[in-house]
Parts: sequence; C-alpha cells; structure tokens
Amino acid sequence: MSAALHLTEVGPVERAAHRIGTALLRWSESRAARAGLPDRPTSCADRTTVRLAFEERQAREARERHWDALAAVAPRLR
Repeated sequence: MSAALHLTEVGPVERAAHRIGTALLRWSESRAARAGLPDRPTSCADRTTVRLAFEERQAREARERHWDALAAVAPRLR
C-alpha cells in the first residue's frame, strides 16, 4: 500500500509544501550545475549523485574555512 496521495486529495498546505520542495530541489540542481559539475544528468540517480557531490564539496570547503579561522586566532602549540 502506498502512502503517497494525489495532489487533488490534499489540502492547500500540503500543495504549498510540495511546490516549495520541488522548487528547492530544482534550485539545488541548478546551483550544482552552475558550480561546474558535469553536464545535465539524465536520470534521477545521476541528478542525486551530482547534487550530493556538490553538497559534500561545499561542506568540506566550509569545514576548511572554519579550521582556518580557528587556526588564525589560536596560539601555536609546540
């Protein structure tokens, strides 16, 4: 049995949440595409892989910036 409902069987809040979710997904994919990742993936699995790779790279860069900021203000230990 499927838990998914057709959009005609739900209320306005659920429809709005669905529209926001799909818009965020499209935004994330277009952002990943602008970041210089491979050309448009054809399948859903490819899009997911590209998006996850982009998010992983962004997280790694944020961690590196964080560590650089901490190292800049912390005294050096011997």
